[in-house]
Amino acid sequence: MKHKVTPEFLSAFTRRISGLGFTTKQEAGENTLLSVFKDGQEVCKIDHDGNMRFLPETSPEQERNKIYRTLTAMKQAHDLYTDAPQLQADGVSDFRLISNFGDYILAAKMTKDNEVRFTTWQYDYDRTGVMWGHYFETNYEGAKQDFAVRSGLIEEQKLFSEEELVVLHDTCVFRGRNDDSISYEDEKMLHSVMEKVESNIPNLIFEYEQVPMPEHEDEYGI
Repeated sequence: MKHKVTPEFLSAFTRRISGLGFTTKQEAGENTLLSVFKDGQEVCKIDHDGNMRFLPETSPEQERNKIYRTLTAMKQAHDLYTDAPQLQADGVSDFRLISNFGDYILAAKMTKDNEVRFTTWQYDYDRTGVMWGHYFETNYEGAKQDFAVRSGLIEEQKLFSEEELVVLHDTCVFRGRNDDSISYEDEKMLHSVMEKVESNIPNLIFEYEQVPMPEHEDEYGI
């Protein structure tokens, strides 16, 4: 279920993008909750539902993409946490249960900085507690993948390694820069693949300013 932007989410989000070099201004308007700026230039507006709006002719593409990826990942994490039941396990009462399968669980907790942090565990022998925790901080995609592998939902050999994902991303960038005959649909597909790669390894800095993104939409929804 998609939720309205909460004060907790707004606090964590503004702090996160501030670390990326953006400034913010809270708005009192009915349709706008937050305006985001970079070097004094407005990049986008965010409404109470967590949708991002921008003006294509004035909004820097790379900057709005960076904000959109951050906004999408954080809003998904906060909504998951809000809907999740309390985890019933000895010693970890501050966690909520995101998913479980077999002897493994994916859990999350909200920390004092209003960030949602994820962990995967194995149940102990009588399923009253947990053990062998893998901690992923705010990386939900990494935690979700680890849970799927540990629980046997997917086979590890079918997954791309981080190094393989980087090669895939670089290949998409190369084609976008050098293939003058690329179609609009193929270009959209390239950007979709690149965004998926970036969401899986969010701490890696990617450079692809020369790959233009189609300007046919002026709103991102999450």
